[in-house]
Amino acid sequence: MDYIFREGKLGNRLAFHNLCSRESKAIYEEMKLVSDYNTRCRNKYLRIEIGIAPQDEKKLSVSELAQIAHLFAKKMGLDNHQWVAVTHKDTDNRHIHIIANRISLYSEVYDTTFVSNKAARITEEISREKGLTIAKEV
Repeated sequence: MDYIFREGKLGNRLAFHNLCSRESKAIYEEMKLVSDYNTRCRNKYLRIEIGIAPQDEKKLSVSELAQIAHLFAKKMGLDNHQWVAVTHKDTDNRHIHIIANRISLYSEVYDTTFVSNKAARITEEISREKGLTIAKEV
């Protein structure tokens, strides 16, 4: 959690889903409270990075980036999970970081089988819907 909120890297705080806290340490504690309900799952957090093509950066406002984060999380099936989304400004290319609690508010574990493929497919789908650059077509 500290990584995405690190001074010098953090661009914009886009979204906080099923969370009351807004600061790194408090978010971690809040997520840990939920994830501790499941003692068998080892990797309790899902980390996803969504790159924004350089040609699309200028046409996307912070509000639109927040919409993309919400849409992505919804399509990934994270409605009942805690997650946070931020942008980073430490590289030449803007990107969104999402950290989600794999343990839902109902103690169910998010299945990460083929999660990279699913995330890529959903990102491409959102890019097409929004008229953005498709990574594999560049």
